[in-house]
Amino acid sequence: MCLHKLVLIAFVVLSSAAQAQEKPNKIQESIELAKTVPIADVHMHTVDRLTSFHKEQMDRNNVKWGGGVGPTGKNPPSTQDMQAALGNRYFFGLGQAEFTQVFFAAGADGLTNANSKSFVDLFKVADNLLETRQAYGFGEIHVDNNNSSPSNNFRRKVTLDNPVVRTMYEIANKHSSFIQIHMEADDANIAALKKYLSEFPKVSTIISHGLPYGKQTLLRDLLDQHPNIYFELSRKGAVLNEKEAGQAFSIRHGVKDIWLKSLEMYPDRFMIGSDTHYPDESKYDDVMTGFRNGLFPYLQPETLKKVAYQNAVKVFRLTE
Repeated sequence: MCLHKLVLIAFVVLSSAAQAQEKPNKIQESIELAKTVPIADVHMHTVDRLTSFHKEQMDRNNVKWGGGVGPTGKNPPSTQDMQAALGNRYFFGLGQAEFTQVFFAAGADGLTNANSKSFVDLFKVADNLLETRQAYGFGEIHVDNNNSSPSNNFRRKVTLDNPVVRTMYEIANKHSSFIQIHMEADDANIAALKKYLSEFPKVSTIISHGLPYGKQTLLRDLLDQHPNIYFELSRKGAVLNEKEAGQAFSIRHGVKDIWLKSLEMYPDRFMIGSDTHYPDESKYDDVMTGFRNGLFPYLQPETLKKVAYQNAVKVFRLTE
């Protein structure tokens, strides 16, 4: 065998060994805890199914709380019906329905126009809804999903620091509530995000999907500098994310070491979500199984409980 082949084989063997050493190990206590720990799903959309469909899928998966975002589809259950069925298990986010309505009526430019009737009507009632806890904050606000939406006709990119989002921050800050934003990691978005985080310290800003196209160094810098930012991990598992490079974990391979390090470094700042909507409504059980088998067993027990539900209870002020 030629020297070149020997060197190549040795390189492959060493690389495989290094990868094997880097793969995190499951923790026995966490393996057992992962099976029964309650979950707060902070990215649970309502879809074009009955209210009972949503309650039953939560109950099947020991999801004690769900919400953080708004409705999807053409005829989802009303907020009132969801709250009647689930009580304080359902924590509703304002603004997504209006954002979607304006987008399809006026395009991306309309999303920055605070004088749009949809936004004017929303802001008239938002204070009272947040004050009375009929709503808990704003979300999911899609300002930039240009490369991270599976649907071409739903993609857009608008300036994050715009009159509509700024009004949401002003209202949310008055009530110490949340805003959940779907954005991608480019320089302009990050600069605007940092501005909001500093200017509105009482708002808990939750970044959807673990910040698409954001490197761990960026996430850690944001977490170090801003105590009011959080990341939720919907679509970071293999069930709804076919791109291996974009996954944080999978049942087959476990959690990626670089994500595990961030989760253990900042155990108070991560939460989980499902994000099952058309055409993925039937995958809720698979998504939750992915968290329980592909992520939770690798976390330290205290971190596991925080990521699964305790962080959400604190941020959204949920009732245990």
